[in-house]
Amino acid sequence: MIAELALQDLEPGSLARLFGAGHAAVLVRCPEVIAELWHGLFEQSAEQMPWEASLVDIARNYHGSGDITASLGDLFYFQPGRHGYIARKMALSRDGGTDHVTARPAYFVQGNRRYATQQAVLDQCWAVGSRLMAALAPPGTPPLDFRIVVQRLKYQESMGDFDRLGALARNSLGRWGRAGCALDERRWEAAGMLSGRGASDLYGIMACVPGVGRIVAAINRWLLRGDRRHDLAPGQRLIEGAHVDYRYFSALCGQRHHMLTQIFMNGQWVDLPIDRRTLAVFPGSMASHAYGVPQVLHRVLHVERADASAPGNPRTDNVTLLIGSA
Repeated sequence: MIAELALQDLEPGSLARLFGAGHAAVLVRCPEVIAELWHGLFEQSAEQMPWEASLVDIARNYHGSGDITASLGDLFYFQPGRHGYIARKMALSRDGGTDHVTARPAYFVQGNRRYATQQAVLDQCWAVGSRLMAALAPPGTPPLDFRIVVQRLKYQESMGDFDRLGALARNSLGRWGRAGCALDERRWEAAGMLSGRGASDLYGIMACVPGVGRIVAAINRWLLRGDRRHDLAPGQRLIEGAHVDYRYFSALCGQRHHMLTQIFMNGQWVDLPIDRRTLAVFPGSMASHAYGVPQVLHRVLHVERADASAPGNPRTDNVTLLIGSA
């Protein structure tokens, strides 16, 4: 089930009650707030978005980590079936003594210039995220330390561009790195009892072995028949495989033509409305551990459309704004 409520009804504990009642996601209606965030985060002509930038500028703005969820700044991930976006990610924190919101990274390099997000925009992102965090916590629960994450994610208009970017990323690796990519692609295909952490690793290795690979692939195809998590409709391609976000919550809005986010509910995939009128909110693993609310499995698909050649705005088409807490 997907619930819906207006922003003025978002009170401390309100999301906790809805998630506890069995709703997998909640649509928070707030078109005016989203319009302001969109203007501050996407429509500032002085800001160069990473999908408009040179590769050198992306590298200069990359604040990486071995953990994909902890990387900040500008980055791109193109691993077929697992990740497929160019992104700008910030983490916001607040000094309890001054209530001043600060961003990490504090600025982004644009050639020989720097761009810093306006303080009013950072404050508004914090206000929205902290309000959602208060609504996620059950009534009477002591507040937790948290950061607000702000992510701007760009997906490609055509599947061919996804494939080209994936090939470009693989080509930058050495021989063993490319072999690891091939193993990962097989591992992510594992279904049923083969999809667990250790079993999927073993399946990935065996699937790459000549001769043996055909046998284990046949077993996996048989298991796929009973694993609804791998279901795809005609015209759909998997961009981000089924996963749970490692944060308290994710709140999504955006402008999409070819992209689709789905959540797994009652044994089937359900489309999650992503637009510029509502924030689609669902809990992650940190909320499950802290508050006992069920974490939500979700995925991202590319969908072929009849109007694929229609002109658009490359800066904002197929872009998602994510506000979360971690």
